[in-house]
Amino acid sequence: MKKENLNDYIPAYDEQFKFKFENELYLRKFASIIKNDLLENQIKNYLSLGIGHNIVSDTIINEGLKNNLIENYYVIDGSSTMIEKFRLKYDHCNLHIIETYFEDYEPSLKFDRIEMGFILEHVDDPIFILKKYKEYLLPNGKIHIAVPNARSLHRLIGHYAGLLKNVYEISEYDKMLGHKRYYDIDKIKEDIIKAGLKITDVRGLMLKPITWDQMVSLKFNENIFNALLVIGEKYPEIANCIYLCAEH
Repeated sequence: MKKENLNDYIPAYDEQFKFKFENELYLRKFASIIKNDLLENQIKNYLSLGIGHNIVSDTIINEGLKNNLIENYYVIDGSSTMIEKFRLKYDHCNLHIIETYFEDYEPSLKFDRIEMGFILEHVDDPIFILKKYKEYLLPNGKIHIAVPNARSLHRLIGHYAGLLKNVYEISEYDKMLGHKRYYDIDKIKEDIIKAGLKITDVRGLMLKPITWDQMVSLKFNENIFNALLVIGEKYPEIANCIYLCAEH
């Protein structure tokens, strides 16, 4: 199968991207879960699939690696442009940056933690990825997973209002990000279990009641956004994004 040129999706990570602030909101929530795990555990080897918006990697490097809570941090990405920017931003002797596709990576070690936030909606075969990286997870290790939710409250409202034919349909925005599918909570659980993993934690990352343009036009302030993050955690079935922790 011909591999995609992942550099084609770079514009979605630019500072001027329309949904940059929205992305940052739920990524910061995901990063806070990662941070709490770092503070509670001593981790030898940590692996991230993808560089993305740098929010999660910032947390792992600044909170974990630089504070000696992590011994080694490995990051893999298939975009040469993303790798180059990442190398310019970070320089640490125990940071290992590898340019490769997730399907091709063959590490010589196993990991205490594997982070795959907003990865499974991008890949051709998500169950293959889950099975593959399960083999690189230590017996007491954890995989941190996050995916967008097709049945987010705002998508459900849009569907029943006649604005969205199908909550699972891929929008132009999704295509810009390289999304191949939408998950709901049942489907992501099903894929994780099919891969031979058990789910130990499920949370929502943000409640999104209306579209981002509508939220901007209503001038939602910081207090409202914070409230949506807190409420969303309790209702993963209708949150904008879903977080899951998987273990052997």
